[in-house]
Amino acid sequence: MPKARRPALIVATILISATALAGERRRAAPSFGTHFCDSGTDVPGVAVPAEFCIRKFADVQTPRALLFAPNGDLFVSSPKRITPGGAPPGAGAIFLFRQSDLDKPPQRFTFAQGQQYQTVHGLLIADGFLYYTVEDAVNRVPYTQGATTIDTSAPTIVASFYTPLTYARFTHSLALGTDGIYVSRGQFDNVHCPPEDDRMGSILRIGAGHSSSGDIVINGLRNPLFIRCMPWGACYAAELSGDGWEAQGGTEKLIELSDGDNFGYPCCVKKDVPNPEISSMRDCSYVAAPKQTFPLHDTPFGFDWERDFGWPDRYKDAFFVGLHGDYASWAHAGLRWAPTDPVTHLPTQTPTDFMTGVGKGKTISRVADIRFAPDGRLFFSDDQGGAIYWIAPRSLLRGQSFGSQ
Repeated sequence: MPKARRPALIVATILISATALAGERRRAAPSFGTHFCDSGTDVPGVAVPAEFCIRKFADVQTPRALLFAPNGDLFVSSPKRITPGGAPPGAGAIFLFRQSDLDKPPQRFTFAQGQQYQTVHGLLIADGFLYYTVEDAVNRVPYTQGATTIDTSAPTIVASFYTPLTYARFTHSLALGTDGIYVSRGQFDNVHCPPEDDRMGSILRIGAGHSSSGDIVINGLRNPLFIRCMPWGACYAAELSGDGWEAQGGTEKLIELSDGDNFGYPCCVKKDVPNPEISSMRDCSYVAAPKQTFPLHDTPFGFDWERDFGWPDRYKDAFFVGLHGDYASWAHAGLRWAPTDPVTHLPTQTPTDFMTGVGKGKTISRVADIRFAPDGRLFFSDDQGGAIYWIAPRSLLRGQSFGSQ
């Protein structure tokens, strides 16, 4: 009789064991969900709207400009020279981050590093090349998508910015428009009116068919630190104006690039308002108007637009801008947003706080560049604190791609 029961006992044992094993597997499996916000924890002390989460992505020594490759790789510039805004020395490198498994930290590659990258800042991928800026030039090297180290061939100089003038800034930025590549050139405060060099404080077109020092698109700028060209064909710059112009109505600006525009620096504070330090300047009627203004010392750096990346309706097509804050106190540092006009894409109201809890003594110190990733997350760099973060709606699904940036 016992022998007759053995097969049934064996089957029952196997079933019980299999059930137990399946249970163990279920318990052992990571509890990660299908949304970006399902894993990780929010950054302490930092507040974003309730329907969003914020996560730390990676530690990076003085991360400045961000650039996403079409495959989602994130490039980050880390200049070793201390930036004019007071960020600490970086690595003198371009880093690459790749996150093939979203439940694990990203892989980090030192894409390029060395003496020739001490002043690296702006980054761009276009037409099979990686472009990067240094103090006195825009260089390019061949680029193959997926590469984790820079091409070892000698770089081609696309544009040269050599100048004997001592008030040139090294923090250029790059953008690709429908009519070519743009690069920004900033200058420190000065009262040289008329300007000693019209390309100082300007945005230039560079590359084939243009001057080796670039052709002027707009000028009369102090520091157009970050520039963007968008899918609807327009290009923009965040212009940081004269630091001491509060009493004269000076502002920081969002400007749209239009050939021939002049924004008056250093001769004029704004249209019809001469720089009071330049007694000989009287006519400022020629000064172009910005599309949006910000109070002086809010210091708008990187900016971007939501472009149907799966964000809640309230934020669809919205404008986002990172504020670096006051030079000394870091007051007003953070991330702001504004709804936009569906035709012009310009903010329809003054940008308001999207993220708070940023500044001295906080987890996040200052916001430098910001970029939407192809998967819909909004990334930003904290150059003072040495880290990169991302923000996403709690409803944003993983595994989607909304196109390259």
